[in-house]
Amino acid sequence: MSEDEFAVVPEAHGLSGMIACISDQAGRPGLMILDVLSGSSTALMSVDCSWRSVPAVAPGGDRVALQGADGRLKVVSVVTDQTESIGEPIPGLVTPSWSPGGDAIMYELDATVHVVSLSGTLSESDFAAANAAWMGDGSKTVFVADGALHAKDTWTGQTVKLTAGPDKIWGLAASRDGVHAAYVASDDDEALLRVVDVFTGETWEMRTSRGIWPWSLAWSPNGGSLAYCVGGPEARGGQRVSVWMLDARAIGADDGCEPNAIVTFVSDPRCAGLAWSPDSKAVATAARTGESGLYSVYAVDSAGGAHQLTSRGNCVLPDWGPSPI
Repeated sequence: MSEDEFAVVPEAHGLSGMIACISDQAGRPGLMILDVLSGSSTALMSVDCSWRSVPAVAPGGDRVALQGADGRLKVVSVVTDQTESIGEPIPGLVTPSWSPGGDAIMYELDATVHVVSLSGTLSESDFAAANAAWMGDGSKTVFVADGALHAKDTWTGQTVKLTAGPDKIWGLAASRDGVHAAYVASDDDEALLRVVDVFTGETWEMRTSRGIWPWSLAWSPNGGSLAYCVGGPEARGGQRVSVWMLDARAIGADDGCEPNAIVTFVSDPRCAGLAWSPDSKAVATAARTGESGLYSVYAVDSAGGAHQLTSRGNCVLPDWGPSPI
C-alpha cells in the first residue's frame, strides 16, 4: 500500500447518523442519502443536481439544502422526497449553511452574505461580508469585513469587532458551543491558523502549510476538536491530502497546543471537505479508492481509523447529520 492511501479498518465502525452526498445515478449526478449505521442508501429523485451541488443536512436530519442544476436554492425532504425551490436562480456557485435551529439558510455570493429566513423572523436578509458562519445556537454569526473578524447578533443586527486586523483571511469556522472561531490568514511567508475566544478575545496562533484548504475548517459539534485538510503534491490524478485535528481543550495550555496529522489520502478540492458526525467521533470526506479513480465517502476517527462507507460509483461532497426521526 502506498503512503497516500487509506489504511481502511475492516471492523464495524459503530457510527450512526445520515450522510447526504452527490453520487452517480444512471450516469448523472444525483442526491444520495446514506444511513451510516446500516449502510443502506436511497436516491432522492425529486431534485436535479450538478457535480458542484454541495448538500447541507438540516439540524434535524429531515431536510437537505443545496443549489440545484438550475441555480436555484433547493430544500429537499428526506422523508417524502419532495423538493421546494426558493427564490430565483443564483448567478454563481454557492454553498448553503443551515442555522442551528433549522429556520434559516445562509450563503455567500460576491462578498455579500445572504440569509434566507424560512420562518420570517430574522431582522436582516443580507449584508456585505465574507466567510460567514453560524455561531453557537444561531443567535450570532461571525464573518470577515475589512480584514477583521466580527460577530453579529442575528436578532438585533448589533455587530462587535473581534480582531483588530487588517488580515488576509481565507476561511472561517465557528464552534457550535459558541466559544471559538477559527480562521486561516496569510502573510508574506506562510499561512496562519488562528483560534479566537469570542468572549475573552484571546487568540491562539500557529504557522501552517500554505497548502491548507481554508474552506475545510470544521468544528466538532461538541466544540472539542477542530479538523481541517492540508493539500500536498499531485498524486494519481488527484492531490495528496492530510486531515489534521486540533484538541480545543489544549488551546492556551502552558505546555502548548499542536494539531495532529490523522490520515493522508488522495482527493480533489472540488470533491471533498470535512463533515463531523453528530456525536463528534469522526469526520466524513470523499477520497479516491485505490487505483479505480472513483471517489468514495470515508469516515475518519481521531485515531486515524478509516472506514469506507460507499462502494458504488462516485460519491462526493458529503455532509453528515442525524437520522430523521
